[in-house]
Amino acid sequence: MKNAPVRAGSLLEKLTVERGEKIVGDYGNPATLWTPLFDVRAELLDHTQEEEPADTGSRITIKASFSIRYTSALKMTDRVIWGGEAFDIVGLKALGRKQGLQIDCRRVGP
Repeated sequence: MKNAPVRAGSLLEKLTVERGEKIVGDYGNPATLWTPLFDVRAELLDHTQEEEPADTGSRITIKASFSIRYTSALKMTDRVIWGGEAFDIVGLKALGRKQGLQIDCRRVGP
């Protein structure tokens, strides 16, 4: 898929891109308010799940890679909602001559 265009028939997943805004909570504590920017169709390229020991039990790390049609609106500080779960963006890579965009995501949880 390195230089191939992103084909509509392979875009089977639905992602919601959200952008965070730093706010101050009711008690003066910092918080992030996430606002949906846009929905996009994506192809799931890779999906892995690793379990590792942590101080309070085990911690699961889920990694996923998606390809979408190219957009310059996406930032590394945004996050992706996929399957009802929030994933942090850890990498963005243009595919071809701005034909597509690879999004590498990670979610760490209990």
